[in-house]
Amino acid sequence: MKFASTLALAVAALAAGSPALAAKKDAPAAAAPAAFQPQFSKPFRAAAGPVQAALKAQDAAGAKTQIDALEAVASSPDEKFYVAQFRLSLAQMTKDTAAQSKALDDMIASGSAAVNETPGKYNYYSGISAYQANDYAKAAMRLKPASDAGYKADDLNIMLADASFRTGQTAQGTAAADKAIAEKKAAGQPVPEAWYRVVVSQTYKAKDYPTTNRYMRQLISAYPTPTNWRDALVLYRDSAKLDPATATDVFRLMRAAKALDGERDYYEYALYVDQRGLPGEAKAVIDEGYALGKAPRTSKALADIYASSSSKVAADRASLASAEKAAAAGANGRVAANTGDAYLGYGDDAKAATLYRLALQKGGVDVDAVNTHLGIALARQGQAAEAKTVFSLVKGPRAEIANYWMTWLDQKAGTPAA
Repeated sequence: MKFASTLALAVAALAAGSPALAAKKDAPAAAAPAAFQPQFSKPFRAAAGPVQAALKAQDAAGAKTQIDALEAVASSPDEKFYVAQFRLSLAQMTKDTAAQSKALDDMIASGSAAVNETPGKYNYYSGISAYQANDYAKAAMRLKPASDAGYKADDLNIMLADASFRTGQTAQGTAAADKAIAEKKAAGQPVPEAWYRVVVSQTYKAKDYPTTNRYMRQLISAYPTPTNWRDALVLYRDSAKLDPATATDVFRLMRAAKALDGERDYYEYALYVDQRGLPGEAKAVIDEGYALGKAPRTSKALADIYASSSSKVAADRASLASAEKAAAAGANGRVAANTGDAYLGYGDDAKAATLYRLALQKGGVDVDAVNTHLGIALARQGQAAEAKTVFSLVKGPRAEIANYWMTWLDQKAGTPAA
């Protein structure tokens, strides 16, 4: 992954900070507390002049000779720091990235108060150097203290996140990504889509599926494309190893988000609902796929299930009136729930919602499944607030699909996901 900052810019910014090593003048007696002032010995000052002259003249060989001589007289932390900074300038001149990295390390290790003048700055630049050299362990080691010190750089925390993930530090990576995204949002700036995908890819690889789903919901909230919706729901479905009944509700959301695509999606969706005795939904799904050009008319598998479901629709519809009466008279809510599912499949969401409420009232049903379906019926009618209230009641294995349905409602309303 590429980020905005580059090592060349970093080195230029640091190398430009070398002061002229003129004779020190006494400060006025009444001056305010001064910023950091390096302390140099007379021999060091004398030996530093030729270094600066050689660097200014772009004389790399001469600069190296003079810096070696300067290092021989450097004894204090400040002097060691500035020797390393001169070596950084030389390494920038010669485009020696390995030498740049070592110079940054030497600056940090010098013990000079200059390192802490802007907390985190040198760790940040050293982290950039390590990251661009693919030394992710060192990058994470340097960038973490820079982040903790509050150093401000647009790519700091997302680089820390990526480096942490690459070295197996999933919790640290997630925390850094959260911080990076929060900073972007606080600044009123869009969060790059790639940032979300970094976390999704790495947490999925680490099998941290709750975090994967949390970030996928943020991704589809910010970038609600059909492709992103499909990626999110396929990742969720596959990682959760859903049973066909729960997977059906994932397919229903893919349909609502216009994320169904290709023979497999339409075939599996139609097969699941047809096997559950919902031929009207199976036929409607394939009809929609044909109309959109996303379900291939040449598919024999689709043609077979389409013929099977179509042949059942008339009798199924004719049975619904008597099923409603049986639901009202039933000792429990099972008939009401099943009849509600049939109406949901035919797109009669208002009647489905009435029957789901009856099922919940009578009891004896899978409450989480019925609340999921009631939430879908309400969501598809545009009753967002009531649908979210119902979805929030869903627990257990269905809780995550309820969360995704709530994200869909928020996305339609323009509300970002948490």
